Amino acid sequence: MNNWADGYVSDIEYLDGWYAEQMPAHLDIACLLRATEPPVEAGEPFFYCELGCGAGKSAATVAATCPHAEVWGIDFNPAHIARARRLSNKGELDNLHLEDWAFADLAGAHGAALPRFHYIALHGVWSWISLENQRHIVDFIDAHLEPGGLVYITYNALPGWNNVAPMQRVIRSLAMREDGRSDDRAARVLGIVRRMADAGAGALLTEQLSRLEEMSRKEDVAYVAHEYLNEHWQPCYQMDVAEALASARLTFAASANILDNYPDVCLTKEQRELIDGSPLDLQETVGDFFRERTFRRDIFIRGARTIPARRLESRLRSVRLTAIIPTSALSREIKVPAGAATLGEAFYGPALEQIAGGTPTLEEIFTHVDPASSTATAREAIGMLVGSKQALPVVTANPSEAARKRARRYNSAQIRLRSDQGKAYASLAGMAIGSAVTIRLVEMLVYTALADGIPAEVGPVVDDCWNQLQRGGDHLAKDGKIIEDRAETVTLLEHNVPEVLSVALPMWRRVGAI
Repeated sequence: MNNWADGYVSDIEYLDGWYAEQMPAHLDIACLLRATEPPVEAGEPFFYCELGCGAGKSAATVAATCPHAEVWGIDFNPAHIARARRLSNKGELDNLHLEDWAFADLAGAHGAALPRFHYIALHGVWSWISLENQRHIVDFIDAHLEPGGLVYITYNALPGWNNVAPMQRVIRSLAMREDGRSDDRAARVLGIVRRMADAGAGALLTEQLSRLEEMSRKEDVAYVAHEYLNEHWQPCYQMDVAEALASARLTFAASANILDNYPDVCLTKEQRELIDGSPLDLQETVGDFFRERTFRRDIFIRGARTIPARRLESRLRSVRLTAIIPTSALSREIKVPAGAATLGEAFYGPALEQIAGGTPTLEEIFTHVDPASSTATAREAIGMLVGSKQALPVVTANPSEAARKRARRYNSAQIRLRSDQGKAYASLAGMAIGSAVTIRLVEMLVYTALADGIPAEVGPVVDDCWNQLQRGGDHLAKDGKIIEDRAETVTLLEHNVPEVLSVALPMWRRVGAI
């Protein structure tokens, strides 16, 4: 590892992804569900900063969907920032600022040049860096977070990671004695660790090891390197993270994992009683002993403002929702941390029907529900529909053509760059939702065709998709097998394109992605 990286893996880039939980619209709804005022009023300009932004996909999504925001992405790795700037330039994001600064730089002239922020996000940073860099981050937050602003922070959580710690230690220790790039070293030592596990090393969890081996086979070994080879890797108890952030006058407000804010679907009655009986500053940590989770997505606020109960239900009823999955996939049967749950027909039947093709407010949904047959509240409805990843809040109903053009420009640039990298998936930024939805290769091809002006008709779109594949040297796959024959490729396109046009395209329009 390089000295400038301070023990962090820097010879390979981190995974290029975006994370829905750190979008301002998502963070705002999580706050509302915990009766806490978001940093700004809906539609107001805001300042957003992502520390450790990687290749900038999340920061770019915020900038693309929120033209009224000024967005900064900061990462110490120049390769990440170079890639992020290319995306920003191609997508014409004039409100995205990207800098290759270390956390220590934020205490000097670099930090002094930055504004105060309403949102500061850190994904995959805190439990992978040194204590000194953690202090730099807290100092930066103290100097640059607005009163009422929030911090989104993710980290490997204890006690959930206790059982994995032996595997991390042996993978890193073996890899440090190998030559070559971090990803190559990580891949090689997985073979040694597998032999140890098969020989009876019971401390090495075979389920976790199998997952890492599968990721390595799928060319996601960069995750293994970044997760397991960092010098300062250290999972954290929530109470310790809260104590560190307290010096910047931050208090825990909510979990960005929406369902975590609903104890009834996460914990037994006895567990809830034990948590409620614990000191307030220990309750989240006590809960982690029952939830058995290994990763936390926390929201902390500087100066939390409580929304009175008499106003909260009204505020929540004004929230608009829309479906982000096909109508056929919408279901009242959902997965929750405690297992599975069935949502009541009286409310969720009409709710799912309305969000499938529109952007209704909760108030509008309630007008179609017999109050005598349902006990659902707006808070419950938002939590279950958003928490089950079937819907997202709508922040801008009916985006203007100028806003849609902005989305098309950014999405088209992003898809082309993903294709250049050989990636078979991308995310479509939606102006209506202030977030994005994930798409796969055929959808990428169809979107590009439509954005380039091809009419939404099967024949012309199939022809354009084939031409794109030819220009890019890409191939579709069926049943895990690469298809190279033109006739077979066209047949597969003719099978899939009609569904994309009839199912995905209406959703893309509804979320403001095209």
